[in-house]
Amino acid sequence: MAVASSIESRRAERGVPLGIALLALVQLVTAVWIVLAPHAFFDDIGPFGTYNSHYIGDAAAFQAGLGLALAAGLVMPAVRAGALAATLASTGLHALNHWIDVDHAHPGSSAGVGDAVALTILFMLTAWLTRAAVRTRAS
Repeated sequence: MAVASSIESRRAERGVPLGIALLALVQLVTAVWIVLAPHAFFDDIGPFGTYNSHYIGDAAAFQAGLGLALAAGLVMPAVRAGALAATLASTGLHALNHWIDVDHAHPGSSAGVGDAVALTILFMLTAWLTRAAVRTRAS
């Protein structure tokens, strides 16, 4: 049992930084996309309601904030679990919001069930990473 636990711990030690780097990249690339092409982002990803440049900017700020916190976790292991926990909460609530509004995207857009499923998968990945980071930190 101790051998299996040791192997799992080593996998987590390697997998957590890689997972954090991928999550940070997703968050930061999304934020940059929103900043550089807000209308394209709205048309392709967020076609709910009427375009609002302020709320689109808020979305970029939140994405960038999470991405920067995750990136900080790559160089400061002490903040990894916290950055992941914030990302977990945000992603979970974001997924829930997409499930609630699953039928409210503009017709013909790619938003809807696909986005809700993708966010749910991202939530599950983030939950695994958060758990692994907490366990790695505790050992």
